[in-house]
Amino acid sequence: MPGRAIDKWLFGKLPAQGDFVSRGLDHKVRDQLDRWLSHEMEAAKERFADFDERYMHAPACNFVDCDEDGRWSGGAMCASVDKVGRRFPIILSAPADDAGSAAGISGACLFALHEAFSSGWDADSLYAAELLPVELPWTPDVAEWALVSEEGPAYVARERFPEGIVSAMLEMAS
Repeated sequence: MPGRAIDKWLFGKLPAQGDFVSRGLDHKVRDQLDRWLSHEMEAAKERFADFDERYMHAPACNFVDCDEDGRWSGGAMCASVDKVGRRFPIILSAPADDAGSAAGISGACLFALHEAFSSGWDADSLYAAELLPVELPWTPDVAEWALVSEEGPAYVARERFPEGIVSAMLEMAS
């Protein structure tokens, strides 16, 4: 991401908190993420008449990123809500050495997000979580976002801020 954080970061909504949470991001990057995801949420609401039902069953999205200086990171994005039920995704990301380790960090971020949901973690607990690499059936060698199934990626996007990513998540919701 242009101007992206080079340390662990998170942004979005968590069920344990009443509004947006952000850790490890400067305001420019946070605002860029907010604009992008707000646009994606609106586009998905327009596309799916059953948005609310699909959203709560949407699969997570994994990603690896490499900035213009060659710094890799991995992360995951999940459909989420805040304490009062307002829908907005949550993203957790952390630095990595290369594309392969970024994929493992992406799996670790997804595991931590699921733990946050099941254990009722707040943003500080999620941000402090130890991220141990988790192997995924996905081995990217370039920066990309993927909806990963047990057989591998079912959807791949190579843009830094992929257009239609929330709609793709909802399309695969069961």
